[in-house]
Amino acid sequence: MKIRRRSNCVPAPQDSVLLFSTFGYYQSHRRQWRIPISGAVFEPHVLTVRRRFLLRLLRQVMRVSGEEFETELFRSRIAAFLAQRRPVRLHLASGELVFRMPRARRDGLFATTIRISDEQLSKASCVGSWVDFQVLVAPEDTRVFRGKAQLIEPSGVSVISDVDDTTKHTEVWSRRSLLINTFLREYRTVDGMAECYQRWAEQGAAFHYVTASPWQLYEALWQLHWQHGFPDGAFHLRTVRLPQQMLRRIFWWPAHSKYLVLSRLLRCFPKRRFVLVGDSGERDPEIYGAIARRFPAQVAAIYIRRVPGRPWSDRRAKRVFRNVPRDVWCLFESACELPKRLPGAGGAATLAIDP
Repeated sequence: MKIRRRSNCVPAPQDSVLLFSTFGYYQSHRRQWRIPISGAVFEPHVLTVRRRFLLRLLRQVMRVSGEEFETELFRSRIAAFLAQRRPVRLHLASGELVFRMPRARRDGLFATTIRISDEQLSKASCVGSWVDFQVLVAPEDTRVFRGKAQLIEPSGVSVISDVDDTTKHTEVWSRRSLLINTFLREYRTVDGMAECYQRWAEQGAAFHYVTASPWQLYEALWQLHWQHGFPDGAFHLRTVRLPQQMLRRIFWWPAHSKYLVLSRLLRCFPKRRFVLVGDSGERDPEIYGAIARRFPAQVAAIYIRRVPGRPWSDRRAKRVFRNVPRDVWCLFESACELPKRLPGAGGAATLAIDP
């Protein structure tokens, strides 16, 4: 009850604020950048009776010993899932600019879109094409919570990439393996994907990581990508409610929801071309095929990594890629099969091996 009575106040000293890496797009008729900002406010290390019960259920599903739940790795991965979310109001700053944020929702999540004019951009804190932000919590609070947004030009090539079983091994098709790989094992990247993406980034590609991973794993995923040399990019993650979704389909994102995220991105950049990279384990082929049919002039290529969890078939290919030109989509098993030249930047780029 004490937390509820404080909910309309500024964040408490023990609260943490998380800003997700994002992007900005330009509106020429208004001469301004629009930047969607989102994140979460939460109080870590709050272990209620309900959350203790959740941990017991999680251990039963994973069928592991109690000692494995005592490791520092597990504590760091589960922390955000067990945190108490806070509906408070924040301020966002970049250089000399200060933006008032809407109050976070009851689940602690917040989202808004800020606008920076061409004249204001010189007052923002910029490094190259990236604008750095920090959250203003309270005058006496010296902690700094940072975020950043990439200002993406209206024309060019963007890569939209899935994460689980596309850039990192998760085994989404097996609930037990998924949970163990998520909470008890060090993350492993898919060999060669970072090097391929870096080559594309050097050729001018901007990156969006659109994943069914819950927002609570953002810091772990960002750290993994940074350590292994993946290009910086915006992260688009999913909201998970506990405990309902935690043990059922924690990485399941309704196809329509992911489709809407991709549609919004393509509408923000009508002059850009997009390369879509995913895997066959879940619904990426179905979603990407639908996007290609709706935005045929913008989708330059679709690359689907074949994973063992959901075997590929000609019947599925005909269904999901109907009315999509055969030279637009390809399957791959190894990153070395992906083209070294950035697709969509001029001329065709096909796989070294077309299964």
